[in-house]
Amino acid sequence: MTGNLFHKAIIGTMPYLPRGLVWRFSRRYIAGTTLADAYGAVQALNDIGCTGTIDVLGEDITNKEQVAAALILYREALDGIRDNGLDCGISVKLSALHPRFEFAQRERVLRELTPKLLELAQLARANRIALTVDTEEADRLMLTLDVFAEVLADASLKGWDGLGLALQAYQRRAFAVIDWLAEQAARCGRRIPVRLVKGAYWDSEIKHAQVEGLDGYPVFTRKANTDVSYIACARKLLANRAAFYPQFATHNAHTIAAVTELAGDRLDYEFQRLHGMGRDLYGVVMQEPGFRHACRVYAPVGSHEDLLPYLVRRLLENGSNTSFVNKIADESIEIEDIVADPLETAASHDYAAHDRIPAPNDIFQPERINSHGINLPNRSVSKQLLEELEAASSKAITAKGNRRR
Repeated sequence: MTGNLFHKAIIGTMPYLPRGLVWRFSRRYIAGTTLADAYGAVQALNDIGCTGTIDVLGEDITNKEQVAAALILYREALDGIRDNGLDCGISVKLSALHPRFEFAQRERVLRELTPKLLELAQLARANRIALTVDTEEADRLMLTLDVFAEVLADASLKGWDGLGLALQAYQRRAFAVIDWLAEQAARCGRRIPVRLVKGAYWDSEIKHAQVEGLDGYPVFTRKANTDVSYIACARKLLANRAAFYPQFATHNAHTIAAVTELAGDRLDYEFQRLHGMGRDLYGVVMQEPGFRHACRVYAPVGSHEDLLPYLVRRLLENGSNTSFVNKIADESIEIEDIVADPLETAASHDYAAHDRIPAPNDIFQPERINSHGINLPNRSVSKQLLEELEAASSKAITAKGNRRR
């Protein structure tokens, strides 16, 4: 996938690093290399009153053998969580369940991948385990929603509210996706767990849009705008708890405070953090009077090869000088700046896109404009293109018929 070029360029240098060094560096962010490691990590979390979610790392599968191996791991994880009596869910990446998880293969994906996700959801239900479908790159969003909707509506899952979806607030479509999910919840008579995250593919989304010469970016280019989007999405989720069980994944103290205030006295929601991140923050917050929530911890597990894309995303996230995790460790930054209201910050820029990130078409200006691409995974764009092609084809056929007369 072109959208992963940024990550692949960095990951390509990793084999030249000593494996021991990579492992020591990554131990902070993953629960272990085996499912047994993950079970032990989750048990330790359960012992201190936290829940867990196991994420079997591995994405962008390229062949059927890898898909079969991923399915085996997901099944083993679901059975292992049950057998160990853990308070734990599981996270599933659709790109691990099909070698061509892309818009151009939509019909094939729906035919071949949907039964696999349904099988895992049925096993999760039988084992009383929540299953969350991860959201990946923006050009896979609509396909992810298609698969999710088909599985959600399956009669075998009727009455089970354990099938959830991750939602990335940095995507400009996130707010509208909540409306769509509410419609699915009403149609199926279900309550959907929604894990609201800010998003982990920002760099590759920017690069992908530039490489493809798209009209604009699918993500917000200012951190403050993403923070505002997150709070707006949180407000919408909390306002419709008949349709949603909100799950707020964040390491930002201001976001935690905002969500707690928006939620009021109702406790039918939860916070989440990543393994190796936000531990000190939640350790303090959970001791505050009136804060009655435990925290779910997202616990990735996988081999050295599988953990590299995840590790790169964590490094990029923590390396950003705009991240809360980075700022809170910098003693030179005043606390007022660390917990600044993102609405005020965004308003100071008039909610505009970042002025140092030109539109994809303008990245080579003033010398020239970028070559223009077509965002085919965007259905409004592809539908318009198809209509134009059909109209042009009809005109050509008519003109050819006229010439023959």
